[in-house]
Amino acid sequence: MNIIKEAFKFAQALITRKKTDFIILHHRAGDGDVESIHAEHLKNGWAGIGYNLYIRKNGQVFQGRPIDKVGSHCPNYNSISVGICFEGNFEIEKMNDVQFKAGVEAIKYVKSLYKNTKTIGHREVYATKCPGKNFPLDKFKGV
Repeated sequence: MNIIKEAFKFAQALITRKKTDFIILHHRAGDGDVESIHAEHLKNGWAGIGYNLYIRKNGQVFQGRPIDKVGSHCPNYNSISVGICFEGNFEIEKMNDVQFKAGVEAIKYVKSLYKNTKTIGHREVYATKCPGKNFPLDKFKGV
């Protein structure tokens, strides 16, 4: 799997995660590139992009925060999880096969680095609809 790494400038020093228990899946609830997420998250007062990986509809996988760093994507779980975000709004659309396959590869990659992680949806641990009612969460949990 090819992970595209952008040269993001973070507003604060990033912290290395001490343990990784979860992979938390998100949707962007819209379209756009990884740079626009970084800009939005900086405006929120965060260090920068809060997700570790971002998967575009065309199957490209981008690194947000380095894979070993604490994210900013799910309160109370940031320090023990990798956050993977998918481009799109899966409340109103369905994921295409290319993006789904890239998601499978990304999850396998994270699990190769962090054994015994549990894959969950954002809504399972936070009051949100994310990653959307049409998101193939059960299929990703089987990876």
